[in-house]
Amino acid sequence: MKIGRKKLALSGLIVLVVIAGALLAPFARAQQQRETTRQQITGHYQTALDIIRENFVVELEHEALTKAAIQGMLKSLDPHSDYLDRKSFQEFNEKQHSQYFGIGAQIGTRHKATYIIEPFEGSPASRANLRYGDQIIEIDGKDTSQWSSERVRALLLGDRGTDVNVAVKRPGVAEPIRSKITRDGIWLPSIPNYYLVKPKIGYIGLTRNFQSTTSKELANAMAELREQGAESFILDLRGNGGGYLDQSIRVSDMFLQRGQTVVSVRGREGRNFDQNAIAENGANENFPLVVLIDRSTASASEIVAGAIQDHDRGLIIGEPSFGKGLVQRIFPLTNGGALTLTIAHYYTPSGRLIQRDYSNGSLFEYYYRRGSQSTENLKRSDEKKTDLGRTVYGGGGIEPDIKIDSADFFNTAQNRLYHGIFLFSRTLVAGQVAGFPQFKLNGITYQAKIKGNEFTVGDDVLNAYKEFAIKFYSENPDYGITAAQVNEYLVWARKMIRQEVLMAAFGTDKAQQGVADLDLQLQRAITEMPNAADLAMRSWRRNTSMNRK
Repeated sequence: MKIGRKKLALSGLIVLVVIAGALLAPFARAQQQRETTRQQITGHYQTALDIIRENFVVELEHEALTKAAIQGMLKSLDPHSDYLDRKSFQEFNEKQHSQYFGIGAQIGTRHKATYIIEPFEGSPASRANLRYGDQIIEIDGKDTSQWSSERVRALLLGDRGTDVNVAVKRPGVAEPIRSKITRDGIWLPSIPNYYLVKPKIGYIGLTRNFQSTTSKELANAMAELREQGAESFILDLRGNGGGYLDQSIRVSDMFLQRGQTVVSVRGREGRNFDQNAIAENGANENFPLVVLIDRSTASASEIVAGAIQDHDRGLIIGEPSFGKGLVQRIFPLTNGGALTLTIAHYYTPSGRLIQRDYSNGSLFEYYYRRGSQSTENLKRSDEKKTDLGRTVYGGGGIEPDIKIDSADFFNTAQNRLYHGIFLFSRTLVAGQVAGFPQFKLNGITYQAKIKGNEFTVGDDVLNAYKEFAIKFYSENPDYGITAAQVNEYLVWARKMIRQEVLMAAFGTDKAQQGVADLDLQLQRAITEMPNAADLAMRSWRRNTSMNRK
């Protein structure tokens, strides 16, 4: 009997093993097929790589080819999936923590050379007394006088504590100014500027990306403005290209009521990427709110604007936003780089997917020619309602409640004229334009209180610019600018010269504050504040009534 039971047990075991084998066989075959396919792809890639490296007209590096291959593969998926090499990924991480390592200066390409635009407060560049308009002509012995700002920037960045030797050319100074600068961590806040734009109206410029410190910066800015008497707010998201999803949720939480939906994230089925984010704390008071957006407002910024619009929490003013409704996840690689891969779509509280169409595959069309899409077609395809029943649309970014075009985007002639305006302003603040000693600056003044009437550009200054510009463009015919065009754009040039001087005197953000009266979108936000207050009150009453039920 014992022997029989052993035989029976053994027989059952064999049956189980056979059944398990039958069940696992398809998985094993699938795994084997995947491995075979992987080996084939690897073989094809290596063969192509060898042929290219061996036969192309110039010698190529393996790493550069691999990077291009991965980026090409990812760009075939969508415009926002990307590959970052080790250096790019390091810079990405630094920016997400509101800092980077370098000399601490904004630089820019003007007239085929690179210039200092602004040395940041407390930075190594500031301590080295670099100024607006200094042309960077040499870095560590390399002639950079004709380099673009991208090439120059790569040499200025580096590890904290390392030295870089920089030579600049300044108007009125015969010899180059040479400085040995020690690199350091540079703080770049998400909110570089906030102030009372009018009595009781606080302006908050959340114009840099959503980083790890964004919500704390916003809380601090709102608290300080309240102490100064602010009872309503203008949140400026213009130029903000996005950032951390969790920070956009926390920022939205500071304006919405507790329990309101901020955003819904939907990924591939079975991948556990889905998320429904709600306001966990909510605003304690019902203050009027206006949000400014433009064509560069994207991703995390659109989540905030979309949540505020769908819940009728505030008025949206400006231009249609970029239209990025995709969520990326970072996948670090063993080589120190990373993939940023789209894993989900996000939807506004009303259910809108605001992602613009990218099916034609042209990145240029996607990023720079966004006006060709038919708004009417988008409306018919994705119409939703806000809490109060207002009609909103998906498929093409956030449409503002009040559309006001920005005056900051230059046409072709203005782009070319700007080079002459910059070079004139550079010589003006250096005291090298005769007859205008009041414009001479000895560097930047931080934390200045802007009144709004500093450095007024009179007709005499404008005439000096006109003479300078006509001579400059006659000597540089490649720009294609005539004397008639210089005259045509004198009103615009007056504004731009003053803005450049304000940048040289107080920095970029203070300069924007100094010309706030010329900011059409901002001025409209101020005049619409009573309507924003009415909208906020109606929304508050609706939600309070629903909560009581």
